[in-house]
Amino acid sequence: MAFDLDENFQLDIAQMNLKKVHAIIFSLHKPKIPFVVWLLENPKSPLALPGKISLRHHDYIHILLGRGISPQDEAFVIGFTMGNDLKTNQLHLFIYKLFVKFIYPYPYKFSSLDLINFNLGFIYGRNIRIKQINEINFEIYQDEPIGNLRNIFGINPDDIKLIGEY
Repeated sequence: MAFDLDENFQLDIAQMNLKKVHAIIFSLHKPKIPFVVWLLENPKSPLALPGKISLRHHDYIHILLGRGISPQDEAFVIGFTMGNDLKTNQLHLFIYKLFVKFIYPYPYKFSSLDLINFNLGFIYGRNIRIKQINEINFEIYQDEPIGNLRNIFGINPDDIKLIGEY
């Protein structure tokens, strides 16, 4: 089951601002990103794929989607971000899936279950109102309640729960 940020922390994060929720949930989560992951996912990389996003802004996407940090949650969030970037095409998906299945090191490597969640996130990202969420300057939204941001961006946590996790 997904690590549901709203339920597991017993907080009504919809009323809390982005900055506070990030400080509570991700302040101790500072992973060392392997070079190959940085190469495909970091906006500063010359080879980054569409959907590229800074780690902090990636964390914000976790919060907005109400997804935790399990491998399936991570796959969903990355799929969502790539799906929401309209520059993502079939070649990008092939390259990314090849790397996460066979080249990325543990714990960044995806299982078949993770790939299902990636695909679900991709579809959800393609279908929300706002596009190119990876290019948004979230710093201007630091004091905005999560519920308001979800409304602005067209993210519905209830829809995400219906999608479920496999």
